[in-house]
Amino acid sequence: MEGGLAGIHEILGGLVVVAFIVMAILAAITAAGRDFRWIRQASFIAAGLLALQYLVGVLLLANGFSNSPSHVAIALLVLIPVALQHSSARRLSSQSRALALLIWALSAAVLSVIAYMTGMAGAGVPA
Repeated sequence: MEGGLAGIHEILGGLVVVAFIVMAILAAITAAGRDFRWIRQASFIAAGLLALQYLVGVLLLANGFSNSPSHVAIALLVLIPVALQHSSARRLSSQSRALALLIWALSAAVLSVIAYMTGMAGAGVPA
């Protein structure tokens, strides 16, 4: 693990993965019928970590660091299920919302794991 911004980006990446895996577990429990009133707050925390991760990634790119194009593309794809999760949560019935939340949380978790793995494999790739 490198120090400085690259090290922070790596640590944040691990936290983002953990946050989205926890969200997927909470979403599965919610889809099974148990109600968590604080699942929305947990979702915002995971999204906030992702936003911070994006900010550090942009700072790394601006400072001349690079990674594989697949890492950048997959990392940006994580935003899609996160945005869907937050934009349509109030428009669905509670049963539909729980199933949709599970699908989006699983998607975000899988994509974040893939982004983390491609990031670790492609760190320091020449631009």
